[in-house]
Amino acid sequence: MRESISKKLAFQLKPGNLFAHLVLLGIGLVLLYPLVFMILAGFFTKDEFTSSIIGLFPIAKAPTLQNFLVLFYGSADAGIQKYFINSGYRTIYNTFWALLTSLLAGYVFARLRFKGKDQLFLVLLGTQMIPGTIALIPTYLEFARFPFAGGNHIFTGGSGILDTWWVYFIGGPSLNIMGAFLVKQSIEKIPFELDEAAKVDGAGTMRIIFQIMLPLQLPIMAFIAITTALGTWNDFATPFFYTSSDKLQTLPAAITRLSSAAVSPGAIPNWPLIITLGLGMTVPALLIFFFFQKYIVQGLANTGIKG
Repeated sequence: MRESISKKLAFQLKPGNLFAHLVLLGIGLVLLYPLVFMILAGFFTKDEFTSSIIGLFPIAKAPTLQNFLVLFYGSADAGIQKYFINSGYRTIYNTFWALLTSLLAGYVFARLRFKGKDQLFLVLLGTQMIPGTIALIPTYLEFARFPFAGGNHIFTGGSGILDTWWVYFIGGPSLNIMGAFLVKQSIEKIPFELDEAAKVDGAGTMRIIFQIMLPLQLPIMAFIAITTALGTWNDFATPFFYTSSDKLQTLPAAITRLSSAAVSPGAIPNWPLIITLGLGMTVPALLIFFFFQKYIVQGLANTGIKG
């Protein structure tokens, strides 16, 4: 046992390995620096932060916990808990639909045979090359002209579903193209005889999908859930552009609105509070990635994709 430990230690202390560890440690410290800066900036008051020369590691002369108290308990002008709850509901809702559509679409393209299947799948993959910002204005017009909603006639007038919960319910869920691609790649590696044996036993398509295929896709489904949850949690464009009511705001959009609130000449945003709210938005995403990162690697490995 001691011999084995000493061999491993000697291997780790080789000049090449030691240099690699030092490089990785330096990169890790650089990547952690923004998080450290956000924590330190949270102890500043607005006046001190704007009047001080902020160094690499800012230290407040008169530390305060007010920004962190607002983060956890909210304030009269910032309903932080409401923003957190809205972000959480939206993340869960979008993640559920991403998992459902990925599983169903992946099975359809992997197992069913119909004319134009390959061409349709290529078209869907091609849509992934279109930048999301290009779709902002068409999506806005689509929401604003939603038929028979918001005082609209069929195609003109009114506000549609803008600034309503329907923006999240209708605009949020969509076919997760990348998730469907990963599920398709994985199911194609499963012998088709498994489906035939299930059909002989009387299983229908839905039962095959949810009772046979789903348990075999758990690592990939976990990967889709993690990436969708992180993307939705950090998304500010949807609530920022398509809603204006405070009750509909999510945390990223609320932070963006706070940072752009001081538009009059001489007005200064409360940067310490904004940075602290950003910290509150970052920590859940970091925890999700830290505890479930193995599923990302495992999910990609199961699809046969090599990085």
